[in-house]
Amino acid sequence: MKTHSYTYEMRSDRSGGSPSSFSKTSKKMKPAHDIEEEGDIEIDYDQLVTEDDEPVDNLFSERQQHLFIDSIYASWKRDKPFLASSNVGIYEKIPTTPIVPDAFLSLDVKPAKNVREKRHRCYMIGIFGKPPELAIEVVSNKIGGEKTQKKLKYARMGIKYYVIYDPERHIYKRKLHAFVLKGQSYHRMTSNDSKCWLDDIELGLVIQEGVYDQMPGDWLRWYDKDGTILKTGQELAHTEIKNSKKEKKRAEKENKRAEKEKMRAEKEKMRAEKEKIRAEKEKIRAESESTRAELEKQRADLAEKELEKLKKLLADQTQQAH
Repeated sequence: MKTHSYTYEMRSDRSGGSPSSFSKTSKKMKPAHDIEEEGDIEIDYDQLVTEDDEPVDNLFSERQQHLFIDSIYASWKRDKPFLASSNVGIYEKIPTTPIVPDAFLSLDVKPAKNVREKRHRCYMIGIFGKPPELAIEVVSNKIGGEKTQKKLKYARMGIKYYVIYDPERHIYKRKLHAFVLKGQSYHRMTSNDSKCWLDDIELGLVIQEGVYDQMPGDWLRWYDKDGTILKTGQELAHTEIKNSKKEKKRAEKENKRAEKEKMRAEKEKMRAEKEKIRAEKEKIRAESESTRAELEKQRADLAEKELEKLKKLLADQTQQAH
């Protein structure tokens, strides 16, 4: 079987430009690919560029990239695994030139256990077996190729959704543009300037004004089917602290209410005790009054009998006198 050997000069493609240059080499040089005429491909991953140490372009973009990853891992309650990364290269199934989106999301995949191994340091479509579902680009100038070269390359890779966020309107009149892959090309999804919904992912993206990492701005945020913004780890911690303070105040209020109820119960108990004592006194007084009345009745009955005796005696004396 005849085999052609090629060595590729691999350079990461951050602008979406043309593929890497390559030249034929002799059999003595170790090729990056051994391409057989029947289509069998052996890839030497050690010759691929997986990091080039180029810095991000500005503070806002760096924070926006981190915001994508921070919030989705902190708050997305998805049963199946997913992989979200920022500023990490994506290689096509037959790796030539990687493209480095500001963020991407791939569903139902997990990073390899040994991520330090060369073949696992970036997103190899050939290894993961599928392209990511989403690529996101944050525009910071007019020369990044977001709506030209990058758009074409993401489409060739088969990435279902492509979102361009242009916060300063460098290349578009509107800030947010979302595209869905139909066939071999992208079609615009929505005319909404501030949000888009990604059906297959079951998440959306929305522009929200706020402060992130002490920087105010219009941030592109994830939201779920209920319209709830996915919070970052810091926001969740703040919410937890806030809820903890509310719970503490509620508990303190409940304790005060319980103390008041306890005092009320104690007062009620004292009142009941006083009422019991009063009732006992009343009972004794009533019994005493009953005894006095009984004695008075007995005295009256005795007096009545004595009076009857006197009357009879007087009547007898009167009759004897006549």
